[in-house]
Amino acid sequence: ANRRQRFFRVVGRVLFIGILLAAAIVALTVFFRVHTITVEGAARYTAEEIVAGMDVKQGDNLYLWNKVKVTDELLQQFPYLETVQIRRHLPDTLVVTVEECTAAVAVPSDGGYYYLSEQGKVLEQNAADGGLPAVTGVTLSGLTPGQMVEPGEDAYVDAMLEVLQTMDAGGMLDGLRFINLQDLTDIRIGYDGQFDIRIGTMDGLAYRLRFAKTVIDERLSPSDIGQLYWDSQNRLHFVPGTAESVAASATGGTPASETPADLSSIGSDAQTDSETESGDGTAED
Repeated sequence: ANRRQRFFRVVGRVLFIGILLAAAIVALTVFFRVHTITVEGAARYTAEEIVAGMDVKQGDNLYLWNKVKVTDELLQQFPYLETVQIRRHLPDTLVVTVEECTAAVAVPSDGGYYYLSEQGKVLEQNAADGGLPAVTGVTLSGLTPGQMVEPGEDAYVDAMLEVLQTMDAGGMLDGLRFINLQDLTDIRIGYDGQFDIRIGTMDGLAYRLRFAKTVIDERLSPSDIGQLYWDSQNRLHFVPGTAESVAASATGGTPASETPADLSSIGSDAQTDSETESGDGTAED
């Protein structure tokens, strides 16, 4: 008798739980329907465009769809969206919050340029560079807007992505004018239209960019134009030049007489000076 009572109690509990689950499923299916979809944070795209691009429509169930899939599809379909967050507000509302990104550089492609964000997302393909900072030494192909440029496949592409992300983190991206990656031992970055920063190799990139920005902000005058480079003793030098010479460094090589000393050594005791170098390599005041 006791065994039979335990059996019926177990069966009763299972049935009770089953009824509760069935009721919950019915409630989700019948009562929680999408009635309103709102979009926050969009500027480049209209709310109507984003809602139309979603794989969730009015009348669909509020829960029975894949949020990750819908988010990824929006990021692919609308390349200038950097982040998408979808929240459910009971009883019948979806709130889509987006953050948009901007084009940081124009990278040559077959017959045109790809516009990339600082994170390496392909935003669009255009016949012209659109006035964006240009990257030389890198050519991309076979990409579509919405894709991310994948690291780890090409050293020049990896260098480009690292420069972009480092400058973004250091608050320097707004001043970027060009990235010359034709020679990974003589990386050049145009900054503010006034400075040709000769980084050297990728070793110590963040340190050298941070140091160069400090010198530009605190040691040089707003009217200074020229080249910044590190010598073999890891001292930072400023060589006055012209806006034209700075711009020419975006694509051109350096004559042998102007080639800086070895830039591959990074030390902790770096210092700066404002000396210019004469033709025989000695410093002049």
